[in-house]
Amino acid sequence: MTAANNSLRDLPDSSRSGKLSQSTVIPAMTLAEGTGMTPNSSVARRFARVALVVFAMVFFAACAGDAELDTRTDLAGPEARDIESFMRILLWVTYAVFAFVMFISFEAWRRFRIKGDDYTDDDEWPEQEDENALIEGLSNGVPALILAVVAVFTIILHNQLNSDETNVVTLDVAGASVEWEPQVVVVGQQWWWEYQYHFGDVDIDQERVQTLPVADIVTATQMVIPVGQEIELEITSRDVIHSHWIPSLNGKRDAVPGRQSAPWKIQADRPGVFFGQCTEFCGLSHSRMRMQVVALEPADFQAWVDAQMTGYPLEGDDQAYLDALVAGDSPTAENSTQRAIATFRGKCASCHLMENVADDMWSQERVAEQLVAGAAPNLTHFATRTTFAGGIRNVWDPETGEFNETDLREWLMNPADVKANYAEPANDDDPRMRGMPNLNLTTEEIDDLVGLLKAAGEKPAEFIIEETGVE
Repeated sequence: MTAANNSLRDLPDSSRSGKLSQSTVIPAMTLAEGTGMTPNSSVARRFARVALVVFAMVFFAACAGDAELDTRTDLAGPEARDIESFMRILLWVTYAVFAFVMFISFEAWRRFRIKGDDYTDDDEWPEQEDENALIEGLSNGVPALILAVVAVFTIILHNQLNSDETNVVTLDVAGASVEWEPQVVVVGQQWWWEYQYHFGDVDIDQERVQTLPVADIVTATQMVIPVGQEIELEITSRDVIHSHWIPSLNGKRDAVPGRQSAPWKIQADRPGVFFGQCTEFCGLSHSRMRMQVVALEPADFQAWVDAQMTGYPLEGDDQAYLDALVAGDSPTAENSTQRAIATFRGKCASCHLMENVADDMWSQERVAEQLVAGAAPNLTHFATRTTFAGGIRNVWDPETGEFNETDLREWLMNPADVKANYAEPANDDDPRMRGMPNLNLTTEEIDDLVGLLKAAGEKPAEFIIEETGVE
């Protein structure tokens, strides 16, 4: 009780006389147990432990060995490598500046600090120096010099990334030889990416997407390019601002509604699949607005072009059934394909185009009445792609190579369960939607449509299915 008695002796006289309150005694007795810890130090230690745990969680959450969007590895194009080289140099500059600032701060603290035991209220402050031309010159001149050097290399890199080299690729398009200056129109909308290929003598530079001629090839989510060719991207948007980013091939470029960006370019030096992500917050499913670039050898790219230039493959009785529908007749569907054609024309064609199935019913004006963006994915060659729903679900199972009927059925049954679509009218005066609504399809209609989409194009190569698989 010695420590307790000492604590009591330090209390006011009124407290020692028996008028101790409970709030006074308990802290005194607690401190007397020899822990050496005050309430404030206990809180500080708990806070330090929590801060350490939070820091560790954030640090380890940032670590990934096989990240699809790694900006430092798997660089496949000259633009991406130029950016990485510049960033590496810039990081070393920042490391050196940080180390120098920390050294100066520590040295100033070490040399000029005043210990509490050596200083009293009667002491005067050390003599202060108002100006020092050398120090002031260095503290202003050195940062200015560093920024000037960084600015010079930044401008050089910027000019390299925006330079435009005219190259020509000879393609066989619909049986005719075409000289194609590789350009792709990239269109962002909530929440998927569209890629338009215009062959022949077509000027698409700085044109609004609404005024562009009909594209020869239109695909969604995946852009296919030939290896070793610089591809010029004309990037725009139909609704809000998005941002197109394929880190393995180049940096980011905003997609702004109403105008096309200055030409942005990508180039892949080897075959492969390169993932991307929208990097401008654009609504509910911004984080689920993904894209991929598939780089193919020139011969494989030509084969892809050939496949994309054909309509939906219908033959025999199925083609005759479609011809009767187009003519205005009401024939009876005799199989699942014919039922699917009727369902697609009745419930899907107001937004989606499928050439040789419902192209006579589809129009840009009609889609604009349904959707804020005024566009929906072209489904003519659905099975030639490997992802859908904005790149978050697999068309083909990357492990088995089989058509992913399960996920497609789930999407057709209720898209909102798979991805937030905001498939409601924009407001009371605007009936347009921003995503795919629930069409209230029956089980039979869903099964028929799955079969129709499965036959919409040839199955991609196995390596593409494996490398484009998403989780």
